Amino acid sequence: MFGTPSSLPIARGILAAAAHWHVELKCGSADAAALQAWRDASAEHERAWELLRRMDGQLGAIPAALAIPALQAAQQRRRAAGRILAVLVAAGGGIMLGQAGLQSAPWQALTASLRTAPGQRRHVTLADGGRLEVNTDSAVDVAYSATQRRIRLHHGEIMITTAPDARPFLVNTPHGVIRALGTRFGVRCDDGGSVVSVFEHAVEVRCAARPDAVRRLEAGQQLRFQDNGPETAMAMPGHQDSWLRGMLVAADWPLQQLVQELARYRCGRLVCDAAVAQRPVTGTYRLDDIDAVLESLCASHGLQVTYFTRYWATVSARAT
Repeated sequence: MFGTPSSLPIARGILAAAAHWHVELKCGSADAAALQAWRDASAEHERAWELLRRMDGQLGAIPAALAIPALQAAQQRRRAAGRILAVLVAAGGGIMLGQAGLQSAPWQALTASLRTAPGQRRHVTLADGGRLEVNTDSAVDVAYSATQRRIRLHHGEIMITTAPDARPFLVNTPHGVIRALGTRFGVRCDDGGSVVSVFEHAVEVRCAARPDAVRRLEAGQQLRFQDNGPETAMAMPGHQDSWLRGMLVAADWPLQQLVQELARYRCGRLVCDAAVAQRPVTGTYRLDDIDAVLESLCASHGLQVTYFTRYWATVSARAT
């Protein structure tokens, strides 16, 4: 067992920073003094690093992503860190490595057939001719059989365009099941719940705890739901699919919301200082270089980014 049942889970951002430090150390580019400063800054940092150190044998068993020559490329380093993070998320929650542990959500996500690292997107043509787009930091399984077509979204975000087929098309998340009714729709899933956005035709939603209660959504509607029930359906905000074009469109968003969205596409931890969290922001931002976006945002809105390490950054008011 990694950790103990009484241990509190380690925050995902801290685990992400530990994973990236591990990768940098493996490929010889880590600043030893900066790493030690990060470890000394918090008991949780040290706990995450100790967990990672104890798991080094298991992490080494991940084959291609941790091959040292591949680590010379920044993209390969990000992918390697993403896979390590998936292991750490499970271990940081006190998951046991017996059969029950292997069936737990973090380990299912780790072994998912389709995975993307932070900042990475993938396009997949499904066996029936449909299209699956996988957004940043996502884990997905595709399971087609003679009687049904099923997608399992463990975490992250996908966009689906279904193809005509007599078999039902289902999307499972930890919070429920979505049935497509000849449609194009997006699904996003995180610890707080799942959100389905319908772009064409309709879907049906069943929450995990209430599978007999069916909620139908039409084109232009969006619904957030958890395993214990759905919220009220609402009109879908504009530009929900802009990530397909590598863009993020903010329309009078609080700065904190923008920073949280940008953080999904960047390795490590990115947070917004409470003093500027509610500043309104409007703009269109490219998702392929989040650090460049932050630089531009700071220049136009009187902000600054403070880097504790390259993997831990805070957006705050510019010092005067």
